[in-house]
Order: sequence, then C-alpha cells, then structure tokens
Amino acid sequence: MFARRNSLFGTAASALALICAAAAPAAAGATVEATYAATLAGFPVGSGTLTFTTAESGDWRAELAAQVRGLAQVVANRQATATASGRVAARSRQSKDYDLRIDGGPEPNHVDMSFSGANVNSVSATELHFRGWDQRIPLKPEHKRGVIDPLAAFVLPVVAGQDPMAQSNCDQTAHVFDGRVRYDLRMTYGTRMEVQGKQGYSGPALVCAVAYRPIAGYRPLTPEEEKFERNLEFSIWFVPAGDARMMIPYKVVVGTPVGLLQVYAHAFQVKGQETAATTGSIPSRD
Repeated sequence: MFARRNSLFGTAASALALICAAAAPAAAGATVEATYAATLAGFPVGSGTLTFTTAESGDWRAELAAQVRGLAQVVANRQATATASGRVAARSRQSKDYDLRIDGGPEPNHVDMSFSGANVNSVSATELHFRGWDQRIPLKPEHKRGVIDPLAAFVLPVVAGQDPMAQSNCDQTAHVFDGRVRYDLRMTYGTRMEVQGKQGYSGPALVCAVAYRPIAGYRPLTPEEEKFERNLEFSIWFVPAGDARMMIPYKVVVGTPVGLLQVYAHAFQVKGQETAATTGSIPSRD
C-alpha cells in the first residue's frame, strides 16, 4: 500500500505549498511569504516556509521548503523542497513545470516534469522500491496526456462573475500525474464554513469532499485497502484568492490509519503589507 498511500498523502501535502496564500490582497500580482503547520492525530508533524506568487493573467508559482517535525522525527527525518507553476482560466487548469526533492529518508524522492499544454512534455523520477513495486499497474502514454501536476490540483478555478461559494465550484475532477502514479481527485460539495482568522483571512470557505481514485502506476488494491480508501476522509477548505478568479486551500484534512492529518495556515506576510498571522485552531467541520 506504500506507493498508493505515499501518492495520496503526497497529494495532500502538495496543498502545503498553497495553504497560506488565502490572505493575498485583491490587487493582482501579489506575493505571499508564509509558514504552515501540520498535525497528525493532534500532534505536530511538519512545518515549512512558502513563497506564492499570483498574476492578473491567472499565472501562479509556488516555492516550498518543508521538513518533518515533532514526534514524526522519531521515525523519519526528511526535508522537502517543491516548486511548480501553472495557470488557471475559466474552469480549466494547466501545469507548466513541477519539481520535487525529498531527502533524508532511506532513499531520495526526486521528480522533475515539464508540460506542453495539458500533456507531460518530459518527466524524470527516481525509482522508489517498496513491497510489490514490480506488480504496479503499467503506465501507458495516454496516462501522461490531459493531466496536471499535484500542486495544480489544489488551485480551483472560478468562472468570472460566479459566486466563489457556489456549490458547483466543487464539482470538478482533477486528472493528476505525479511523475509515477496517474490518479483522479474527484471533488463534490461538502458544506460552507466560516473562517475566523484573527488578522488573516476571515470569511466564508467552500469545503469540498475529495475522492481519490488511482488509475495507473500503483500496486493493485487488496480488499482491505479498497475498503479503507472508499471510506477515507479527505476534504479541502477553499477560499477566494483576491480577484485572481481562483480558489486556494486554507485547510486540508486527510484521514489516516492513525488519525487525521490536518494542514492549516499559521502565519504569512504579504509583500508591501503588514505582517499578519492566524493563531489557535481553525474551526473544524461538525
């Protein structure tokens, strides 16, 4: 289950690079320097820094540096950097490039991808060895067409003039390729929540429920694994990113066998603006 769970949790971790950009001002061309925090079953497990830039054209770029923290260091001491860029327009998303570097564990995890339109132009990924790695569902050329990278999957486009909190904004499926695994993230409307940031973003959040569906590049599921993934809790809290006609995650929740993994905004600084921070807990979904 390692490869598939690594891909799934890696997908949730990709949202780390976008979490704190929720407080970007309405003016286009904003740059946000941010920190984030992650907890697993209530215990701190990760932290990092982020630079996120958005342009009026719909282009965006994210640069992330992260590492394992707290009790998680007992079983892992890993550092990660990730960069990606893309563009949103109407209800479509396109990737431009994606680079991932994870080091410090038993073996490195490096991925480099470039895109031409909706297709992968080039990809280089280190081979990860895990139980059953030679039994993976084969990747075919079509699995690299009509796809986006894992970070782009967490940028939700909104049609100009449409209410960002409209339930229909959740009704999208991201066709994702992470360099090894091709999977779908199907989103449906969950609920609407109010975010109460003390000095950060305060306002409505659109909560989308997410279903993960592996397509290729993964080891076949056992009946127990199928049951786990069918009942997996996975949700993203989206908030408007100013006037950029896109929604960006404010909070991500992923169920794991040992408890909920929660990633949430902690502090950020908007270039040219005063420093702000969100403190305490973010309201949980009832």
